[in-house]
Amino acid sequence: MNRSQPKTKVLFVCIGNMCRSPMAEGFALKYGGDILEVYSAGTHATGTVSEDSIEIMRELKIDISKMTSDGLDAVPVEEMDIVVSMAPVRARDMVPRGFRGKTIDWKVEDPVGKSLAVFRRSRDQLNVLVQQLVDTIRRERERSA
Repeated sequence: MNRSQPKTKVLFVCIGNMCRSPMAEGFALKYGGDILEVYSAGTHATGTVSEDSIEIMRELKIDISKMTSDGLDAVPVEEMDIVVSMAPVRARDMVPRGFRGKTIDWKVEDPVGKSLAVFRRSRDQLNVLVQQLVDTIRRERERSA
């Protein structure tokens, strides 16, 4: 890999930035921290990351307890290479006009207010989706190196 290649900037967005997007951010840092600059945000950020999300990520030895819940206005969306939406709003509709990056929409159940079993199901789905995304980014970076 070309060490001078800048990190790929990825933004994960859900509604509150308290469950799904912090989990996705945690997985992305685990699997792609060497090649990714990772952000997460919410369309209606709550200000806190869910204790249930922190707990179930800890089960996989991933610590998201220091993450914050931020709104889209706190993130340089226009600088992102990839924006992934898990919110009811499509990623394409979140980015500024003329956005040159890639937009992706994932259907991942919002576990907020639900059982730990639902949290784990969403977490496990995100684990697979993020691994696939990181693998794809690695392949694209190797091709362009």
